[in-house]
Amino acid sequence: MISALAQPTIVATEAKAPLDLKLTVEQKAQLKTIKEESHAAIQKLLTPKQLSQMKTAKANKASFRKALATLKLTPEQKASIAEIKKQENTKENAMLTEEQCQKTHAPAPAAKAK
Repeated sequence: MISALAQPTIVATEAKAPLDLKLTVEQKAQLKTIKEESHAAIQKLLTPKQLSQMKTAKANKASFRKALATLKLTPEQKASIAEIKKQENTKENAMLTEEQCQKTHAPAPAAKAK
């Protein structure tokens, strides 16, 4: 079973090309709100020391996900974060059209032959 932290989301990571979902302005605003709410909920679970470590990682240009991955989380924190990420993914998928949703779950296109 893949943990919620490792599950793909509709936003591509820095290592991948962004998905061409053609989000509307409204969808982009909804996505931003969903991410901000999830990040705030996750930060509430962290200890002051973890928050400080997170702030340092983000100051060094780490993404929220990468900064979170650097923390030593308790099993309880991991479980809570997994649930938050699961809810985040559900909200993200609910705001997408059927076509956009299919693109997020489609296999990555094969590399073009040169």
